[in-house]
Amino acid sequence: MRFAILLTVLLATTSLCTGTESSQVHDLPPLKMGARDLDAILLKTHSFIDAANGSEDLGQEAVKVIIHSQDIEIPHLSLASSVAFPNEVFGFSYVYNQADKPISSVTIDLGDSSRRISVSGGSADKVEELSKLLEEDFRRYSTAAGGLKFRRVAGICLSMLFLSSLMISAAYCWNNRNSRVALGMPICSGIGFLLLLFVPWNRFLPGFVLYQRYSPFFLVRHAPEIFFLAVVAALAGIPLSYFLSRNKR
Repeated sequence: MRFAILLTVLLATTSLCTGTESSQVHDLPPLKMGARDLDAILLKTHSFIDAANGSEDLGQEAVKVIIHSQDIEIPHLSLASSVAFPNEVFGFSYVYNQADKPISSVTIDLGDSSRRISVSGGSADKVEELSKLLEEDFRRYSTAAGGLKFRRVAGICLSMLFLSSLMISAAYCWNNRNSRVALGMPICSGIGFLLLLFVPWNRFLPGFVLYQRYSPFFLVRHAPEIFFLAVVAALAGIPLSYFLSRNKR
């Protein structure tokens, strides 16, 4: 018992001597934003760090952009709109490091599989304030669905559904060859399965996408919603065809 008390006192004394550092980590939902939107957040973050650490702060900053599966690292703060990249980028990260400061570390890691904000430093109030500010700013550009995990789960479930429906409806049509309306079931099942296979869902439902500029064309700008509605229509067409074929009897 005495040993446990002594050990606790020693640990508390050590933590007081070395100083404690506060840390905040937030996971973000799928994001869809423009380069200028990201620029505004980066500038706000930079201004907050300068105010907290002092304008003479010489912390290390770096920006990394993922283009065509290649990491392009810039060893200083560079605004997203000033970097020459294709119209769409699916990975971006920003890192700030400066030891023994109220804000000693900031990491913004945005990708397809995960999106995370990490802030740490000697001032718990400043760390919490900046982390909440970043989380609120990024959540304004959140989307309802997207990301690697979502695509895998939804893709497996829908693929099994469409394939099962295709086999069952094909057998049903064979037994009811006089009903042409019943052909809608295998047709909708096949169309839905082909949509899952050939539509580039990694582009339309990414975990993170950064646009250099938004497309002025309606069909291009709303392609994810259009293909999503096409899959929903294929799903709805299966039971609809079945009930119509039953009513035709």
